Amino acid sequence: MDEKDNIKNKIDEEIENRLKAKVDKLKSDIRAEVEKEFGKKEEKPEVKEPGQKKPEPEKFYIRFRLNFRLQHIGLLTTTIMLILTGIPLKFPKNGISQFIIDMFGGTAGARSVHHFFALGMIAVGIYHLLYIFWNEQGRKDFFELLPRFKDFSDVINQMKRYLGFRKEKVRYRRFSYVEKFDYWAVYWGLVMMIGTGAVMWLFQGKFTPMIFGEIDLPFGPQIVTNSLHAICREMHSDEALLATLVIIGWHFYNVHLNPHKFPMSKVWLTGKISEKEMMEDHFVEYREMIAKQKQDEAGEENSIEQENES
Repeated sequence: MDEKDNIKNKIDEEIENRLKAKVDKLKSDIRAEVEKEFGKKEEKPEVKEPGQKKPEPEKFYIRFRLNFRLQHIGLLTTTIMLILTGIPLKFPKNGISQFIIDMFGGTAGARSVHHFFALGMIAVGIYHLLYIFWNEQGRKDFFELLPRFKDFSDVINQMKRYLGFRKEKVRYRRFSYVEKFDYWAVYWGLVMMIGTGAVMWLFQGKFTPMIFGEIDLPFGPQIVTNSLHAICREMHSDEALLATLVIIGWHFYNVHLNPHKFPMSKVWLTGKISEKEMMEDHFVEYREMIAKQKQDEAGEENSIEQENES
């Protein structure tokens, strides 16, 4: 029994020694870690869930280049100024109209500013025609904006979706039927407004575009009859009111006030559109763009391999 007791005591003693050695080592390791942590500058650690990846920055694509954006800004500026100086002249007895007319120095001043920005709108229209004929991107966009059979089917499918008969979202190319309507409405508006405005200038025999002073058109009154002038005056006035209502009620809502774009789409300023917007609003164009990128990358890889082999 004494021998067994001795062996047991030795075992217990060895266990205590080893346990003490391990505790001392563990204590030393923990102390080193703590001292190392306290020796560093205090930093707020990034909290990450297990398996959480760092979010990738949002991708953007160029939708409109500077040339096109400047044209849009020119059209926007001239249109707003023509509305501000034209609509009050249509309703001169209204209190707000009279206030706006007085801001421009009276009826003659408002008319002079109106004539000046009308010339500006004509200049923008002529430049855009040159742009779509001589600029490669302009020609490409113009052909994309031409009405197609798909546009009519898109309208029907969109109506079905609104009424609950269709669940799948309508997929658009570079321009939807809404954007095409906006574009061709401008053409119609320019032809109507410039044409009728020119007739009114001819009838009056002059026009006064601000810094250019008074420009005489002495042959005008001999060409334009009273009845033609009256018709053009009504067409000019009513088309201007219609254009104003369409811009506010249709264009502004679709481009800026729509819930998924509110308070404003910045593409007309930056020319850039996010990948998410591309997938939602121009999925067909996005799919073609990605396919082309993959083709280009594959072509580059093949050319690099061929160079290495040679």
